[in-house]
Amino acid sequence: MTQQTLSPLQIRPRRFGLGLAIITTAMLLAAINYGNNLIFLIAFMMIALIINSAWQGWRALSAVQPRVIPPGMRAAGEPGTVSLELTSRATLPPLQIDAGLEETAVHTDFSPAGATTVAMTLPGEPRGYLPLPDITLATPYPLGLWTIRRSLSPTIGQWVHPAPVEGIDRGQRTESDDSGDQASLEGDPTRLRSYHPGDPIRHVVFRHYAKTGHLLTRHPEADSERPDPELIDYAAFAGPRETRLSAMTERLMALNRAQRPWVLRLPGEGDLTASASANLAQRYQTALQRLARFGRERDAQGFDHPAPGETV
Repeated sequence: MTQQTLSPLQIRPRRFGLGLAIITTAMLLAAINYGNNLIFLIAFMMIALIINSAWQGWRALSAVQPRVIPPGMRAAGEPGTVSLELTSRATLPPLQIDAGLEETAVHTDFSPAGATTVAMTLPGEPRGYLPLPDITLATPYPLGLWTIRRSLSPTIGQWVHPAPVEGIDRGQRTESDDSGDQASLEGDPTRLRSYHPGDPIRHVVFRHYAKTGHLLTRHPEADSERPDPELIDYAAFAGPRETRLSAMTERLMALNRAQRPWVLRLPGEGDLTASASANLAQRYQTALQRLARFGRERDAQGFDHPAPGETV
């Protein structure tokens, strides 16, 4: 599957080219009227110059082979970057490259044959797997008489995950969560920490809960190298959908930074588990993609479409 589709080349005269064509036409009419061979010569030389300029620009742009480099995943609302690799068998002509927005316009100068990479800024977007904008390549090469352009429509998209915002689940995580593990109340070789959804019920210290109302779980020191996966459950967080997804993303990122195992649970989807260091990175990307696409409508090309009026 190709990463983009290219439109046919289009050529249009520029204002300077139109002016030169009008002057050439006037000179040709004057030469016919007065029978002046010198004016005939100059007029035909200018016609040849105009035609050759169009041919050279057409040939230069047709030799450019663009390739869209897939952009990295980013958070909703943050600007991103899409890179374009330009390969040419001959000298790369000066190009104006834009993605339909003024802030994305990029200008390149003459470059030697080979590969050149340019980067364009993308505006902040809502979460989802979103289509990349169409990219236009245009050049006035060689004399500025014509503009030769072609469009590039990427068939790959951009991944935008929910913006990570710290949230509190439905009363099950307490302030003691921030202080990390605690020493055992009885002095045995175990560590205590606040209860996380998914912790085995046999590890809950009910005596402490009866006294304080806070749930703690006991973890033997021998298990510290292989802690139980923490459950990141959509149902455990309060608030509207976007608030829950942002809180889940923040918790997922925190666990990934700590290299701790986790289980992601979203309604209508199977649990995603990352329990071994070997698959944490891969599962982390998959989890962010699930959070990005959750509840989104998709078109025939497989891209998501945020709800009308949804803000970043």
